Amino acid sequence: MKDYDTIATDVLVIGGGGAALRAILAAHDEGADVTVLVKNTFRKSGATFYSVAEVGAYNVPDGAADEEDNPEVFRQDILRAAQDMADPRLVDILVNEAESSLRYLEDYGVHFERENDRYLAFRACFSSKPRSHVLKDHFKPIMRALGEEATRRGIPAHDRMMVVGLLAEDGVCHGALALDDTGRPVVIRAKSVIMTTGGASQLFAKNLYPSDITGDGYAMAWRAGAELANMEFMQAGVSIIDPFINLFGNYLWDAHPNLTDRDGKPFMEDYLPASLTVPEVLQEKERHFPFSASDISRYVEISIQSAINDGRGTDKGGVHMDFRGCDIDRLLADKSRSFARMWPLTHSWYLERGTDLYKDVVQITCSAHAINGGLRIDENGETSLRGLFAAGETAAGPHGADRLGGNMAMTCQVFGARAGRAAARRARSEPATEPRHAIAELLDYIAGFKREGDEDGGRIREELQQKANGNLLILRSDDGLTSFQSDIASLQEGLRVAKAESRDDLVHLIETDNLIETGRMMAKAGLLRRESRGSHYREDVPQSDPSFAKSYVLSRHHPEGGYFKSLGSSDR
Repeated sequence: MKDYDTIATDVLVIGGGGAALRAILAAHDEGADVTVLVKNTFRKSGATFYSVAEVGAYNVPDGAADEEDNPEVFRQDILRAAQDMADPRLVDILVNEAESSLRYLEDYGVHFERENDRYLAFRACFSSKPRSHVLKDHFKPIMRALGEEATRRGIPAHDRMMVVGLLAEDGVCHGALALDDTGRPVVIRAKSVIMTTGGASQLFAKNLYPSDITGDGYAMAWRAGAELANMEFMQAGVSIIDPFINLFGNYLWDAHPNLTDRDGKPFMEDYLPASLTVPEVLQEKERHFPFSASDISRYVEISIQSAINDGRGTDKGGVHMDFRGCDIDRLLADKSRSFARMWPLTHSWYLERGTDLYKDVVQITCSAHAINGGLRIDENGETSLRGLFAAGETAAGPHGADRLGGNMAMTCQVFGARAGRAAARRARSEPATEPRHAIAELLDYIAGFKREGDEDGGRIREELQQKANGNLLILRSDDGLTSFQSDIASLQEGLRVAKAESRDDLVHLIETDNLIETGRMMAKAGLLRRESRGSHYREDVPQSDPSFAKSYVLSRHHPEGGYFKSLGSSDR
């Protein structure tokens, strides 16, 4: 008898967020038999569902707020922010299909905010034009609309299915192996697989993501032989951590809020070069939320993280911030500023949660957000492992060293649709296969967790997150990254003998293993990129270097484990 159950399908979608839902519907429209595996609950889990801001931003270059905006201007903004790290082919697709992706969402009832019969749009991170269309309640409207449609169509979605690995043989993906809600293995034979598992921000102690975003797609794809690119580029930035967790919108820096340490003393000036002033740095920060080595705004995060590392942080791991004494009325009077358009929504949202930004003090810190790298994909979302597709944060190429705010949600829709269609087309001509050797390897991988030792899996996860916060989040260096690599090797050994009394305990260990694998890839890419570029900042090499104007591609098939190349080109 087999020691696993079996499911057969044309297209397997792993994940349940915005990219997954769009891929599900696109594959179904092509006539494919679609099966969905979700680690938690379908339509109620993943990064798209998890609200960390008062509004969601969705980029469309339709000229709604600036008639001079168009796809070519949008394209230049993306490439400028990417700093040679994006795939121009994928960027072209994004800018030309953004508007139709918004129309698709509207057809299913997603409402984008309007002002005087025009879309309400603001200038988001790294953009030259106001093109970020506004969604109230972050991205839950997308989840609600597309999720309801998937359910209406009767597309089977299996909750509490932890996918352990991909069934790959001879460079082809044939499905996946998962643990069901009882812990029993389930083999899913699929002619095409779409990976939409999001990022890996749970690698860090401070992050803006839900607990189920643990780098599963990156780690599984790497083990199966797929190539990944740009893993050193990860968005981190300032977030509220008390009285609640929320992304701190970049437009709010226009008011020059007050930053003080645990004792109420201003600290930024202590960490600035003599040539810079605090107002200069804060004003530059208004351009973008994510930390970037590309301009002087980097000293906001550098000063916050340095103050915390120097023992000046609060007991909750942050610093204090308030708007008291800021000239907000002057900013509100200038309707050309994003602050004037967004402050009423922001202030109201905070007030509903018991915080008055005019007078209350909140705590902020540096938090991990989205990873700009991932599985290397082509124009249809297919990876270097044939039969495996990827979309959303799991995929690399549409973004680079920095990413425009408002691009990720739109990218999920554009490439979710493309991956879904292409996966369905591939499934029409592919036979169903059950690769016994790959199944046996994954069953052995599960058995490798002894589950009866004295190690505490929770402690290992916490130590991993603290190590990542210190050496991989904002401040990186050769010594720090090398130390991190050594530390996680020891932690990974401990996982194999950690105690696991239940199915959920075992899932937690596998997730931590995935985070370690992802952290190892990020650290390796960060070490080899001996420069600072965009979201990758090296204290020991603080300037960019033209000789590194190519992406680092991680490859198990390369003798050195990876190579530098320009994405979209045929060079190596």
